[in-house]
Amino acid sequence: MSNISRFAAVNTKIKTLEGEFLSIEDYKSILEQKSVADVARYLKSETAYKEVLESIDINKVHRANLESLVKQKMLNNIDKIIHYFNGNYKRFINTLYAKYEIEELKAIARAVYNGMDTKPYRNSVFIGKYSKIDEERVFNAKYIRDIIEAFEGTAFFRYLQPLLDNNIKENLFRFEMVLDASYYEILQKEWDRLDKHDTEVLEKAQGIMADLLNLQWIYRGIKFYHLSPEELLNYTIHIGYRLSDSFIKQLCYSKSLDEFYEMTAQTRYSFLFKNDETTDIFMERRLERHMYFELKAVERSNPMTIITTFAYIKLMEIEVRDLISMIEMIRYGMPEAEAEKYLIRTLNGGV
Repeated sequence: MSNISRFAAVNTKIKTLEGEFLSIEDYKSILEQKSVADVARYLKSETAYKEVLESIDINKVHRANLESLVKQKMLNNIDKIIHYFNGNYKRFINTLYAKYEIEELKAIARAVYNGMDTKPYRNSVFIGKYSKIDEERVFNAKYIRDIIEAFEGTAFFRYLQPLLDNNIKENLFRFEMVLDASYYEILQKEWDRLDKHDTEVLEKAQGIMADLLNLQWIYRGIKFYHLSPEELLNYTIHIGYRLSDSFIKQLCYSKSLDEFYEMTAQTRYSFLFKNDETTDIFMERRLERHMYFELKAVERSNPMTIITTFAYIKLMEIEVRDLISMIEMIRYGMPEAEAEKYLIRTLNGGV
C-alpha cells in the first residue's frame, strides 16, 4: 500500500480534530476561572470537551473527576484515529495507549508507596487499555510488589518481575524506570514492523525522546536517589538519536553533578540543566516543549508518514497536561502570571 493511500484519510481526520484544540484565548479564559466547577462549565459550554462533559452535573464535579474526563477526550480521539489503520500500523498506534496507562499506573504506585488512598484514581481512563491488567488488584495494592504481581500475564511483566527479588529493596524510582524502559522496547518492536520510511522517522523522533528521558533519569538518579552507575546504566533506553550509548555510559559514571553538567553542556540538550533552582521545577516543561518542536520539524520533512499521527497524539497529550496543570493551579489559587511558568504552551501563542 502506498503512503498516500494509507495516510490521506487519517491525515484529513487529524486536520479536523486539530480544529478542536484549545486556543490561546481558551487558555487565558480558563486561567481566569475561580474554581474547578468554573473550569468545567467553561469547557462544557465553549470547547470540544463538551463531548465528555455532556451528562455531568457541573456543580458536583471535583478535580479528580474532571481530570479523568479530560483524559477521556484524549482517549476518544485516539480511538477515532486508530480505526483508520489495520495490521501492523494498528498494532503500533494501539501500543501508544501504553504510555498514558503507565503514567496513571505510576501515579497509583506513588500513592501506594506513600501510604495514600488509591480511591481517587479509580476513574483512571487508561488503566488496562493496553495492558489488560487486573484493575482491582492495582487499586487494592498495599505495596509496590502487589502492583507488579498484578502485571502477570501482560507484556510488561517480564520486565518488572526481577523487581520481585527479595534482595531488591522496594523502590518507586526503579519501578517507574523499568515501566518506561519496557514501554520503549515494546514500542520499538512494533515500529520495526512498519514500512521502512515510517520506521526511520519514528527512530528519529523516539530517539530524541530517549535522549531527553535518559538525561532526565540519570540526573534524577544521581541527585535524588544516589543510584550506582551500573544501576543507572541498566535502566537507560538504548534507542538514542544524538547521544551514543558510550556517552550515556559516561554520564552514568559521572563522579558528581558538576561533572554531569559539564558533559551535558556540550550537547544539544544543555538547556535542560541550568545548574540553578529552576532546573528541577521546569525540566519537564523544557523537555516537553523541545520534543514538540523536534516532532513538528520531523513532520514537516516527512509528509504522508506515520509521524503526522504520532505528532497529533503528542500535541493532544500536551493540551491534556496543561489543562490538568491549570485545574490544579486554580484549585490552589495560583496567580495567572505565576501559573503560566508551569504550562508547556505559552500564552503568546507558542509551545
